[in-house]
Amino acid sequence: MRKLKLASAMLAIAMFFGNSGFCQKPAEVNPVEYVPGQTLASISLWPSRLAASDAMEFAPLEVLTAAGLENFAIDPLKITRVDIMIGMPGFTGPQFGALIQSSEAIDIEALNPEMIVGEGIVNDNGYQYVQLQGPEELTIHSIDANTVIFGTKVFAKMMVKNGDRNSDVATVLGAVKTEQDALAIVSINSLRPLLEGFAQGAPLPPQVVEELSTVVEATEFLALRVQISDEEKLQLVVSGNNAGNIEKVESSLSNLIAFAHEQITTEFKANVPQESLTGKAMHAYIDRMGTEITTALKPARSGVRLVYEIRDFQDISVIGSLTGMLLPAIQASRNAAFQVQAANNLKQLGLSMHNFESAFKTLPASSGLDDDGEPMISWRVAVLPFLGENQLYNEFKLDEPWDSDHNIALLERMPAVFKHPDRETEAGYTVYQVVVGDDTIFQLKEPTKFSQITDGLSNTVMIVETDAERAVPWTAPQDYELDVENPAAGLFVEGFCYMLFGDGHVQKIADSVDVETIKAMFTRSGGEVVNIPD
Repeated sequence: MRKLKLASAMLAIAMFFGNSGFCQKPAEVNPVEYVPGQTLASISLWPSRLAASDAMEFAPLEVLTAAGLENFAIDPLKITRVDIMIGMPGFTGPQFGALIQSSEAIDIEALNPEMIVGEGIVNDNGYQYVQLQGPEELTIHSIDANTVIFGTKVFAKMMVKNGDRNSDVATVLGAVKTEQDALAIVSINSLRPLLEGFAQGAPLPPQVVEELSTVVEATEFLALRVQISDEEKLQLVVSGNNAGNIEKVESSLSNLIAFAHEQITTEFKANVPQESLTGKAMHAYIDRMGTEITTALKPARSGVRLVYEIRDFQDISVIGSLTGMLLPAIQASRNAAFQVQAANNLKQLGLSMHNFESAFKTLPASSGLDDDGEPMISWRVAVLPFLGENQLYNEFKLDEPWDSDHNIALLERMPAVFKHPDRETEAGYTVYQVVVGDDTIFQLKEPTKFSQITDGLSNTVMIVETDAERAVPWTAPQDYELDVENPAAGLFVEGFCYMLFGDGHVQKIADSVDVETIKAMFTRSGGEVVNIPD
């Protein structure tokens, strides 16, 4: 089924613009005569040529024919050429017109009555048309028995009355001699003020804005040629103002392609964990394909034109399809890796708590207090020596609050164990927090001993992971304060969260757990029977 999807899509576009009929003769009308001076871009298609090619061997051609005849009284496969002209959008929406040529004739008054507004042909100062249903004032006008113009009334009328063969798009369209299945032309001259404004105002890196500005300033027009009936070929033609400028355009486009290559491969690789053999192979594949595609995008220069050509682009579509099928698996693998890392972070924190308790025969208080009983600094600082962070611990002034001039400077040096792998937070903020409240393990004033956790270490939660909105500065004496009315507020993300229990085990808790069970897990001596589902 090579080339089928693209070919079918092109026929569907032609069918949409071919809602009219015709008589048997080859296409003879020159579209250049019907290009208004206000045309910004054009798209040309050759449907009947495409339908007769081997590329359409498995396409549902008979279905297209039946649908066209049933709904529009025309066989779309008989359309020999469609030239769609696109103008500047107006107050009522986009302005366009399509010159449609066919090998069969049709009377525009014989269209499906459900498509027509009013009765018969309307004459507007010599522009004779039938109005069609649609959000715009759509019209269809006969040029001859085999050729019609379909489009918005204002623009279609200009095509008939004010064609300008000297306009930018008409000049380029008239110069095209080679055959293709689709051709798109964009006048950069006409769009330059809009494109320059877009480049300057877009939220893009400065180097990208600079390169885009160079391309826009020095380019006359762009043309995209697609050929799939005889051979697979896609060409992008960039025409510059002069030989000197086309060198600037080539350099800027090369820089933009290199930047896009780096950004895209980095983004893809960021979504694929490398821990497994498959992950490493996927990274190598992403690098290889990025290099192959970038290498293929080397232009040929001819005078003031650059030609970027891709052949056998069916292979690229296969790559895209395979990548699309792999993405769910990649995302699932990525999520699984994040969950493993999140659970490992909690396990490390649990180990540090137990080592602290072994050294001091008590757990740390949730915060240190000054002489006035005001919180000073977080338990997360107190356990640093048990996380291999002695040097960082020694840099804190423990007799000063966390946000003193000295201590606040250490906020940005948060150890990796406090960084959740899948929560976007401010730098220096963490979602790993102890549960603070009446009868929880952690209190502000008095540290807790293991012997005081009478509900059992395996039944009582030490640390939770909150959502990103509840993240706190890692050095601050701020934690998850238990709300007995809503004890799970801000905990569950995508239906679950991980919790560290007093005995050091980490468990994935689903949001289906009832409120009373959650409250029971958070209290240390409530005497409740806790049944935590696996």
